[in-house]
Order: sequence, then C-alpha cells, then structure tokens
Amino acid sequence: MKAISHQAPDGHKLAVYRFDPPGPARGQVVIAAAMAVAQSFYAPFARYLAKRGYATWTFDYRGIGESLAGPRRRVKADLGDWLHQDYDALLRTVAERAPELPLFVVGHSFGGQVAPLLPSRERIAGLVNIAVGSGSTRHLTPRTRRSAPLLWHVLAPTLCPLFGYFPGSRIGVVGDLPTGALMQWRRWCLTPDYLLSGEPGAREAYATARFPVLALSFADDELLHESGARLIHGAYRHGGVDFRLIEPAQHGLERIGHFGFFKPQCEANLWPVVAEWLDHAAGAARRQA
Repeated sequence: MKAISHQAPDGHKLAVYRFDPPGPARGQVVIAAAMAVAQSFYAPFARYLAKRGYATWTFDYRGIGESLAGPRRRVKADLGDWLHQDYDALLRTVAERAPELPLFVVGHSFGGQVAPLLPSRERIAGLVNIAVGSGSTRHLTPRTRRSAPLLWHVLAPTLCPLFGYFPGSRIGVVGDLPTGALMQWRRWCLTPDYLLSGEPGAREAYATARFPVLALSFADDELLHESGARLIHGAYRHGGVDFRLIEPAQHGLERIGHFGFFKPQCEANLWPVVAEWLDHAAGAARRQA
C-alpha cells in the first residue's frame, strides 16, 4: 500500500492509496466509496484484489476521512464536486498512468450509483456494483422508510445550519457530511426514482453507458430494498447487467447487509465472485483492444 499525492483539478488535496500486485498488473481498479464511508474501510478488499493481480486505488472524497482539511463546517462540497473534481479526476489519472491496462470501478452504494455520470466513463472497462440501489423513500426497507421523514424533514434542515455540516456521527445517522452533499442527496431521496429523476441527465447517462456491470445486491440489506436495486440497474440499456441477489445463508454467512461484503468474513466465499468476473472482463477487454 502506497500513499499517493493527488490534487483535484481545483487544487484540493485528496488522500489516495494504491495497492500494487506482486507481479505485472492484469488491470487497474478504482474503489469508489459509499456515502460518508472512509477509504480505510475498503483496504482489506483492495489488498485482496492486488494479490489477484489488480493495481487497486482507494480515495476519500473531499470532507471525508483523510481528505478532510480543516474544520468540517468550512468544507464547501456537494455531490457534483465529489463526482467531477474527486472521483472523475482520479479515474483519469489512473487511466493515464497505464493506458494499456483495462480499468475497472468497484462502486459501493453511492460510488456505484453515480458511475454512469462520470465524464470519463468511456475509460471504464467494467463496473462492479456492491449494494447499489435507489435511496428514494419508496425503495427503502420498512424500518428505514419509517425513519426517513425524520432525517429529511427535521434533522437535515435543523442540524446543517446549526453546525455548518451534518453531524451524523454524533447521532448515529449516516455519518458526517458537508451540507451541500447532504442536501443534494436529500433531493434525490425525495424524488420517486432517486437520482434518475432527481439529477438532470442521469437517466440518459444510464441509458447510454456501454460498460458491462456486475451487480451484487443482498437480500438482508438493512437500508435498500431489492426493488430499488432492480430499478437502478434496469436503467442501463447497453453493455449488459449481471444482476445477482445474494442470500447470506447460501454462502455460509449469517449476515451481509449493506456493508458486510467488504469485511473479511466474505473473503472466502464472495470476494472470488468479483475477482473471477474481473478476470473474465479483463480478458474480454484485451481481446477487444
């Protein structure tokens, strides 16, 4: 694991780590995090992919984890900044580092939801979506659906002006987020089809994306319902989506949920599913090249 000095196009310094394979790389992978999740959470999975032959990159969006510079209240960032200044800029840097290697994205929740909106998406040879679905209130699990109005109509509009950011870690909700990011996410969640109807151009971006997609959704996801995962992946029109609903018991696991895939408990049974798909997609990309 190596710390990489990286700056967004607007000069903001971002924390980036690269996990190198022991031999020649067969491809490159960028892991894009879920909302408010630090990149350190993905380090075990990144090491695993590196051992399988993939140069793997993790990063923190501005205002999150090691990319937080100064007081949280001073972070002026929305999801557009995360997408264009942070996520896409790193994707271009990685692609230019080794243009002969196929480049893949592993997106967890938010990181997979916005992948079709990346300006540099034509560089993506394949997308692996982990627990990616619609965050619209109507697509939440019953328990989460009952608490969503409190978050969107009381906590968000009250706490953001009071603290200058959303102090989610203090109250055990989502995590600490810049106000701009939370309020844009709020808009998506309060529309019927999430970002497909809440973000201009998103539905067309999905419809015109041409990279193949592996989507792993989990039957015991405590946040997102299966119907929302199928809605999101049904918006793709090209490239092909391999959608798999995972039952934990079928893989010898008691629980996976929204976050469990990236924990070492899944290394033996589920991580090889992604690695084998990447191997197949990397071979196809090399043949096409």
